[in-house]
Amino acid sequence: MAKKLVAIPGPTPVARSIQDQMGRETVAFGDPDFVKDYKELLDDMKEMWDATGEVFVIAGTGTMAMEMAIANTLKGGDNVLIVSHGFFGNRFIEICERRGINVEVLQAEWGEIVPVEDIEKKLSEKHFHAITVTHVDTSTGVAAPIAEIGQMMKKFPDTIYIVDGVCATAGEEEKVNAMNIDILLTGSQKAFGVCPGLAILWANEKALERRKSLGTIADYYIDFEKWIPIMNDPSKYFATPAVNLIWALKESINIIKEEGLENRYKRHIKYGRAAQAALEALGFKLLAKKDHRAVTLSNALYMDGIDDVEFRRILAEEGAVVAGGLGPYAGKMFRFGHMGNIDEHFLVSVVSAIERTLVRCNIDIELGKGVGTLLEKLR
Repeated sequence: MAKKLVAIPGPTPVARSIQDQMGRETVAFGDPDFVKDYKELLDDMKEMWDATGEVFVIAGTGTMAMEMAIANTLKGGDNVLIVSHGFFGNRFIEICERRGINVEVLQAEWGEIVPVEDIEKKLSEKHFHAITVTHVDTSTGVAAPIAEIGQMMKKFPDTIYIVDGVCATAGEEEKVNAMNIDILLTGSQKAFGVCPGLAILWANEKALERRKSLGTIADYYIDFEKWIPIMNDPSKYFATPAVNLIWALKESINIIKEEGLENRYKRHIKYGRAAQAALEALGFKLLAKKDHRAVTLSNALYMDGIDDVEFRRILAEEGAVVAGGLGPYAGKMFRFGHMGNIDEHFLVSVVSAIERTLVRCNIDIELGKGVGTLLEKLR
C-alpha cells in the first residue's frame, strides 16, 4: 500500500504547489486575473528560452505539437529530412506521409546518434524544406547534439529546423535563438513536472513567415494564424484554454525561476549521471552510448535471468514504477525517468527499490552498491 514513486519518462511527479494550482476554482477564460497570468506565462516562456517570434501554449499533447510544427511549415510535395534516433523520431514519418510530404530518413542505430556531418551531407544533396530532430528520444535515451546541428543549419538558411523537445525542454539545455532553432516543441508532462494536457511550441520569425507563405491550410485547431491573436492578447477567444493547467505551468515556471534555469540544467546533469552510474554499478548496461546519453532518463538493459513484466511488477510492489522498452527493445530493458521537480530523496528511494527488486529476482548483487554509488556521485 506504499505510495509508488513515478519514475517513468513522463508524466513525472507533480509538486504539491503545482497540484494546488490545478485544484483551484476554475474561472472564466476571460477573467482579468487569468488573462494577466496567461500573458505573464507566455512572456516568461519567450524570455527564458531565448525566443523571439511566438510561443504557443494551448490545450493538447506533445504529439499534437509535432503535427502543429509540420502543418504550419510544410505542404504536400515538399521535402522533409527526418533525423531519427528512435521510436519517437519515427513518429514524424507517418505525420508527414499522411500529408503527402516527401520523406527521407536518416536513421541512427538505437543507442547512437546520426553524426552531424551525415546530416550536412544529406542536406547538400537537394533542397529540403524542413528537418526534424528529436532532442531526447525516450525509446533510446539518446540526446541529439541540437546546438551543433543548429550551427550547421546556418549553411541551409531556407530549411526550417524543427526540434522535438518533449522529453528534454526544462531538463536539457535549449536556447531557441542561440541554437538557431526555428521551431521548438514540447509538452507539459515531462521536465516541467505538470500533468499532461498542454502543448507548447516556440516559432521564430522564419517559421512564421513560412506559415504565411502557405496561404490557407487544411488544419483548423493547430493553425498558427488562429492562435497568434490569442497568444498576443489572451483576453481574445479562439478555443477554450486549459485554465487550471495554465496556472499549473505558471507555477512550474515560478519554481524554475526560483531555482534558476541554468542551475536546473546543472541539476539534471548531476542527477542523470548519478542515476546512470548507480545502474551500471548494479550490473545494468545502458542502451545509449556514453558520449550522448540524455540526462532526463536512463534506458537500462536487463541482465540474463530477468523477465521484464515480472521485474516491473515486483518493482511496483517495492514502491517505484518504471516504463518498459519500446520497439526492438520491448521486454529487454526498462526506462527510468529522472527529470522535472524531483529531489535526491526520490533518486535514493527508486535506486533502493531497484536493488530490492533485483534481490527478489534472484540476481546476485552487492546490496547498497547502487545507492552508495548514487550518493557518491551526488556529493
